[in-house]
Amino acid sequence: MSLAKTFYLLKDAETRTGELYALIALNVSITQPALAELFSDLAAEEEQHARQVDLMRGYFQESPDSFLENPEAERVIAGFVENLETLRGYVNRSQAALKPADLVGLALDVERHLAERHGAFIFNVSDPQLKRLFESLNLGNAAHIRKLESFPLS
Repeated sequence: MSLAKTFYLLKDAETRTGELYALIALNVSITQPALAELFSDLAAEEEQHARQVDLMRGYFQESPDSFLENPEAERVIAGFVENLETLRGYVNRSQAALKPADLVGLALDVERHLAERHGAFIFNVSDPQLKRLFESLNLGNAAHIRKLESFPLS
């Protein structure tokens, strides 16, 4: 796998996560404005994560990391993106039946999976700046998890 493709997939995963959150925000904007605001904020932060990945791409084109050129890295990211598309379809089909707790739980699962993926990359990459990028993304995931866990559902 090429390093360029790995970065493309990383950016795509962050972008699609943001799109999923924006869809949820739109779906609940009338009935649950506070929940819509939470998901809008998460969507904006995921777009920021995508921009971080894009900014770092240029640097790592010059300094490739062997793990990111490993086919396993591509499989990990591609599997996550595939799951996001499945979740998007589920949200579209089930939007009327989904309760706020269901949506928060869904987002918690997404963020925990992202944290696992970023965490795996932290331990497998050798470049210190790339390690910091994944640590930064992981901190963002942890912040999202805290926001979601503290959101009042009653």
